[in-house]
Amino acid sequence: MVYYGLRGGSYDIVPRQEEALAIWWILGLAFAFGLLPRSRPRAGVWVPFIALLLLALWTAISLNWTQSDERTLAELARFLHYAGLLLLIWALIDRTTWRAAAAGLVTGAVGICAIALASRLWPSAFPTDYVVTNFKVNRLSYPFNYWNAVGAFAAMSIAMALVWSAHARMLPIRVAALAAVPMCGATAYLTYSRAAVIGSALAIVLVFVLSHNRWVALVHAVAGGIGTGLAILAIRSHHQIADATGNAGALGLLLVILAGCAIAASAACVTWLLRGDERWRMRARPARIVAAAAVVLVVVLVPTAGHAEISKGWHSFKKQPNQTSTDPAARLANLNGNRYFIWRSAIRAFKKHPIEGTGSGTFEFWWSSTGGGEFLRDAHSLYLEEFAEQGLFGGVLILVFVLGLVVVALRARRLLPPADAGLQAALLAAFGVYLFHAGVDWMWESTTVTVLALSAIAVAAASVSFPTRRRAGLPARVALVAVAAVAFLIQLPGLSSTLSTRDSQSAFDKGDVAKAISDANNAIAEEPWAASPYVQRALAEESEGHLAAARDDLLSAEHREPTNYQHPLLLARVQAELGNTKAALANFRRAKQLRPRSEFVGPET
Repeated sequence: MVYYGLRGGSYDIVPRQEEALAIWWILGLAFAFGLLPRSRPRAGVWVPFIALLLLALWTAISLNWTQSDERTLAELARFLHYAGLLLLIWALIDRTTWRAAAAGLVTGAVGICAIALASRLWPSAFPTDYVVTNFKVNRLSYPFNYWNAVGAFAAMSIAMALVWSAHARMLPIRVAALAAVPMCGATAYLTYSRAAVIGSALAIVLVFVLSHNRWVALVHAVAGGIGTGLAILAIRSHHQIADATGNAGALGLLLVILAGCAIAASAACVTWLLRGDERWRMRARPARIVAAAAVVLVVVLVPTAGHAEISKGWHSFKKQPNQTSTDPAARLANLNGNRYFIWRSAIRAFKKHPIEGTGSGTFEFWWSSTGGGEFLRDAHSLYLEEFAEQGLFGGVLILVFVLGLVVVALRARRLLPPADAGLQAALLAAFGVYLFHAGVDWMWESTTVTVLALSAIAVAAASVSFPTRRRAGLPARVALVAVAAVAFLIQLPGLSSTLSTRDSQSAFDKGDVAKAISDANNAIAEEPWAASPYVQRALAEESEGHLAAARDDLLSAEHREPTNYQHPLLLARVQAELGNTKAALANFRRAKQLRPRSEFVGPET
């Protein structure tokens, strides 16, 4: 988890495809030499796994009609990355080792939150947070380079730490787990993410619902909340840290946060000494009555009593953000934003292309051409994005995948003894929080967040797998090695081409145009269907005055991504430099048509 997280959340294509290469290399060698499988999972786990493979296959088929082979292949590589991760876990983790794997996930997640918080307290000790520097925001983004991703990760960490604090078999582990909650809560707060607030609240609900020691978990949630509240009050009194303008008072703030952690830790000691696991039980019938009453309260009374507030929130949700307060936490009091408009656009894309979709990874082009103002690449919802980009088949498959994972984990839970079912709740709760965040933001593309979620639910499903030392049969091993080889090879073109393109950009920045063109040639040879290398070579050629060659390369890029407004916009400039006025104007109008609200094409004239 720490490795994935500290590589910018592994969002970038280079680290994530390097990681995918490592996973499939391990799988290929391990199956070839009979080192795997060491676990025999129950048959149900293959339903979501097959759904993910079918989604990858559908993505490969969509290369026949996608608006960008380059981007669609990158998404295919992402699907295979996640599939390899699941296969590795299910081939390795069993009912004797899943607790250690779960403990590792909790530890890694809490460790990432600690690193994120420390980066705000002592920013000089960490790499420059370019999100804060370049975009002039005060929201905690390190190490994922996106505040909502850090917030989602912190909410998932809260869920896991709370459950372990109520179910771990040893007191020191319970104390450490609950002590981590205020620290994770402070991390989530500094992102100023509304989704993180909702995700943290959802985490507490899921912890209570899924736990075996519910009342202990509830007491721990209250204690963790008190510790988190103390930390937040201290952060708000340290304006430089809250606003990301400095770190004055960092040591004092750290002591207050540690005091909040100590308050939470003391609650774990108290519930242990009072033997809450054994004594704080409610009989089955009263428990069912309380549960039924809670459902009625949520389903009936809350919408009725809160109708006015719900209506107000809905109207706020449909408004663009208008942040005027100097308080960075002021945005937590409203729902203003752009999600409504993005999601509505995704729904329109699905209605326009209900079967084939626009092509995986191409929502940006649809958004730009249909009047989207701001720059964005994703639909900010895994579910809506898959329906928009992959059509009905892709949308249904992603739902089968995520819901299938939940089902197999819940089935495993029924076979576990109560104590283990309690520990497994940490993994289920974390995945439940992720499903919310994936529905309201681009967490699927934030690799570390998704890897934590998929690892958690995969380990939960593996909690009832049987250990085995029997080698797979030769035909199965050959088939698995072949699959690993194909998955491995799919990662290579985009990775190699991206590295060569960036080498070209670096050489160009240093004034070495000849090397820039040579590296761009390599990038084109490594991924000839991609548009980006052609654009890079065209820019280098343009700088040398080779305008005809630059025009040809931009035409090649436009052929590979016909709905990307950037290519005709660059073509308009090159055609103007060549003196082809009519062609320049035609390309400019084409760019304007593909992104009518872009600041680069000017107002309507």
